[in-house]
Amino acid sequence: MPEHLVPEELLAEYATGAASPGVSLLVAAQLTHSPEGRRVVQEYEQLGGVVLRGEPVAQMREDALENALAAIDAAPDAISDSKPRLKAGPLPAPVMERLGIPFEDIRWRFRLPGVAAHDFDGFGDEKVSLLRVKPGTSVPQHTHHGVEMTLVLSGCLEDGGVEYRAGDVAINDEDDDHRPRALDGEICYCLIVQRGDLHFTGTFSRFLNILGE
Repeated sequence: MPEHLVPEELLAEYATGAASPGVSLLVAAQLTHSPEGRRVVQEYEQLGGVVLRGEPVAQMREDALENALAAIDAAPDAISDSKPRLKAGPLPAPVMERLGIPFEDIRWRFRLPGVAAHDFDGFGDEKVSLLRVKPGTSVPQHTHHGVEMTLVLSGCLEDGGVEYRAGDVAINDEDDDHRPRALDGEICYCLIVQRGDLHFTGTFSRFLNILGE
């Protein structure tokens, strides 16, 4: 089971629908690894149901039930029309659904030696991407102008003496100056949700700030 979980306040936002699109994707992916997280989300959902039961009853049209049943009857058959399951590789179902393509068809773009990424579109101000890091590869030392959430999907990421394995989440902000590294053994795949830009701080990597301008 994961040791580094999504903070409970983000689980509450996810359960109530208040989480941002990027955070919602990351939480949904992390919950596939975390029975404890699923339990917490279920409790918040049940609490929301209790609150709703205390709200005034909305008046429905007389034909509301008839229209709902007709819409269900007209919907495509879920079994006969279902698409074949995409080959997921190390990626959980929520990420695969967002990708919409098999794992082997992902178009990876070079970021740094040993590091490649696939960027998602449609997340507004959030930068959401998959990261592929070869074993033994370090991401250059950097800090953040904002918050970065990293969900490890496979492999192992070491950062500041802490190991993050599949299902673990690391959260870093402007107070963190760090250098994550994929440990030897297997490729490390991560889902990254980033608000704000990176700022490289290492002696030999500061020129990357110029390249990113």
